[in-house]
Amino acid sequence: MTDFDKVLRDPSSVYRYPKDLLADETLSVEQKLRALEQWKVDALELLIAEEENMAGDGPSMFSRVNRAIGILKGELDSDAPYT
Repeated sequence: MTDFDKVLRDPSSVYRYPKDLLADETLSVEQKLRALEQWKVDALELLIAEEENMAGDGPSMFSRVNRAIGILKGELDSDAPYT
């Protein structure tokens, strides 16, 4: 069983990639969406930091999180390539 409070605090400390969170069968769709929305906030902060000449993998993680949200909401096909 996944510790959902830990997932909400820092999703990247539990999952390496958003697709790993999507594959976690112990979480409900609602829990996954909440965790992905938090991860999106975190990734956006990294993106902003990178724009201020700080290190980070913001753009790629931000894209991965947005794609995972789209898949979870049924807006994207899980087999569609990353763009």
